[in-house]
This record gives sequence, structure tokens and C-alpha cells, in this order.
Amino acid sequence: MLFAAMAPLGLTQLPAGVDLVTALSLVVIGAATWDRLVSGASLMPASWAAFAALIWSLGIVGSVAFSSDPGRAGILGVWQIIAAWLAVSIAHLASDPRRMRPALIAVLLGALVVAASGLVGGFRQSGALGAAVISDRAMGVFSQPNEYGLYCAMAWGFALGIACMSQGFVKHLAALTSVLSLAGLALSFSRGAWVGALMTALVMAILVPQTRRPQATALIATVTLLGASLVIAPYWQLPGLLWSRFASIFVGGSNPYDNRPALLREGLRQWEQRPVLGVGPNMYPVESRSIDSYTRTLEGEHAHNLIVTIGAEQGLIGIVALGLFAVAIILAVKAARRFARSAGASDVPIGAAVTLSAMGAMVAVATASVVDYPLRNPLVRGTFWLLLGLLLAGQRCLPAPEDTECSDEPEFSGEVPQVAVHENDREQEFQVLGIDAQHDSG
Repeated sequence: MLFAAMAPLGLTQLPAGVDLVTALSLVVIGAATWDRLVSGASLMPASWAAFAALIWSLGIVGSVAFSSDPGRAGILGVWQIIAAWLAVSIAHLASDPRRMRPALIAVLLGALVVAASGLVGGFRQSGALGAAVISDRAMGVFSQPNEYGLYCAMAWGFALGIACMSQGFVKHLAALTSVLSLAGLALSFSRGAWVGALMTALVMAILVPQTRRPQATALIATVTLLGASLVIAPYWQLPGLLWSRFASIFVGGSNPYDNRPALLREGLRQWEQRPVLGVGPNMYPVESRSIDSYTRTLEGEHAHNLIVTIGAEQGLIGIVALGLFAVAIILAVKAARRFARSAGASDVPIGAAVTLSAMGAMVAVATASVVDYPLRNPLVRGTFWLLLGLLLAGQRCLPAPEDTECSDEPEFSGEVPQVAVHENDREQEFQVLGIDAQHDSG
């Protein structure tokens, strides 16, 4: 709850240059470890996610050790290890419905404030080069509009699912969070985040039937409001700017400062250089300025693609770990969807609602990661792994087919089960007891 609710302050710098979100991640991991020790549970990996985090951690240690600058690589490497175990820890700590509900409320409150932080600046955006370049984009508590946009896309996908599959206070809080997140997403003018949100809407509509009607209603209302604004305020540039920016994804002018194809090729070159362990976390910028680089003058920070950047910096081991995390996500979503497929909005268990809602956030990140690498920012990274942990925790809270509570033991009905006994077995049992089965009347 503390980790989620303090998201607006997550980028605050503590002594030694540690972000608050990273320090809180260590608190969560410590709490989960202590809880397992007190309960007598094993600390050995026992799930797909824990096994993936172990491989992820070992791969990072190896890539740091063989990098050209272990000190630089080690800093981001440690943060990435902490982030992965944060998800595993949350999956353990929130695996009870009584813990899940307050954690869910804290996540929505934190996301609500972060999304609102980008709306304070107003609507003074302007565009150039066919809206390929936008000035005064909303950033909120972040230092980049794309980071804020992706955070809003994650928050919108998560809040949309919760609003459609819950009741009461949580439903209203999630609805408000989704509206503010959608507004922040629009004003970020982040095309990658927009495409991620569109893919989230499509996947949610296909897999979660409870979201179809609300999404259709919201789409009609949005188009109506934007159309009316063109008539009421014909000189307001925002509606046209939004459309031009969206159209620039497919057609129109390109940004002359966008060197993503070259940066992508450089990432592939680095991955080919060290295919198993990679060049080390956060070593892409250093290697991209080497004598063999294609991009010595571009000062690129990453390859603008999640898979290529992870491959370049952490090698095949990092990709394998990501694949195992993907397996854990797919299994959890498959289990949760059984409860939402034929249920009404008020009948979806909280575990299934959280898992399917967090899936929307995962889809947004996965889609945006095709053209960007957004997980260097501590708050975006921490929120991503937080929602992944809740997704896995929701699966653990799913009721058994014959039960309505989150329990690992079947409910005792009070009836003694009838056991069929073969006649020959009964005669042998009576003979052992010294009873003649043919003449005994009892």
C-alpha cells in the first residue's frame, strides 16, 4: 500500500542518489522475505515468476561482471534485479483477498494523483512538421512526455478493468482514475503510448466482455465532445492537433530528429557482439559511442525497442527470463478469464478482476516497447513490476471451482463419503478380524 500510494513522490531523490521508489521496493521485498520466513515457507523459487526472476538476476550479474564498466552497469543492474523481485514479493504479499483490496485502492489513488499532475499545465500545446514535433506536452511528475504517457496508458488500462468489474467505492475511484489517465495520455502526445492504449482497448474488449459496452460508450462520448468543440470553439487547436499527431503515426511528415532506425541497428550490432550475456545494463550509450558504432554522433540512450535493448545489454539470458515472465502472465490470465467470461460485472472475483485489469497495463507496455524502451525510468519501471505482481497475486486469489473463497483446501460438507467395498475384500477383512462373514449378521 505504501509503495503504491507514494507513486507521486516516487522519483524523489534520497541520499546516495537512490530514488524513493527503489527504496520502497526494498521494503516490499524485505516484508515478503520476512513473511515467508515466519510462516516457515521455503525461499526457493516455486513459481514461473520466481524462476524467471532468478534467471533474470543471474544473467544480470554475469553481464555486469563481463561489461567494460562494471561500476556503471552494476547500478542499473541492481535496480533491475530489485524490480523483478518486487513483482515476486507482491505476488506473495497480496495473495489474499483481504490484502488485495487495500492494495488495489492504494494503486488507484497513487495513479490518480500522478495522472492529474500532468493536467495542471493546461492545454497550450502547439505542433510543427505535421504534428511530428509538439511543444508544451504534458509531463506531470516525469521529465519526459513519453514516460508520462506510458504511465497514463498503464494506469488507464488497469483502472478501466477495475471500473468494469467491481462495485461501490472501488468502482467509482477506478472510473475517475481512468478518465484522468486518459486525459493525461492524450496531452502527452506520446504516439507509442497511444498505440499501446489502442491495443489495450482491443485486447480488453476481446478477452474481458465486461469492458465492451463501457468502451463503446466512452468512444462515442469522446468523439461527440471533440466534434462539438470544433463547432463551439472553432479556433481551439487541440482537437485538430490530436488528430494530426495520431495520423502522423501512419502518414505525414517525419521528425528530422528521430534516428530510431539507426539506433535499432546499433542495438543489433551490440547484441551480435555479445549474444549470451550482452554488453551490460546501461552500457548501450557507452558502446554506441565506440569506434565500431554506427551512431557515434547520435548520443542514443537505448535502441528504442525493448527486446533489442534487453538483448544488447543482457543477452539471450535476459530474453529467456522475459519469456518465462510472459508464460506466467499467460497462465494467470487464462485462469482468470474463466471467471469473467460468463459472469456479470458484480460477479467477478477480485482476483480475476485484478489479473485481467493488470493484463491491460502489460499490453500497453508491450505495444509501446516495439518503438521505445520505457523501463529505465524508476517510476515507470516500478509501476510496471508492481502491476505484474498484482497480476500474479490475483491468480492466487482465484476461488477453486467448487469454492467461493481464496483457499487451498476443499470445503468439508459434513457428509461422510460413501466408499464402495468389493465383496472379496470384505471377506478378507472379516477373516483378519476373526469373523466368519458368511454367518455374521452384524
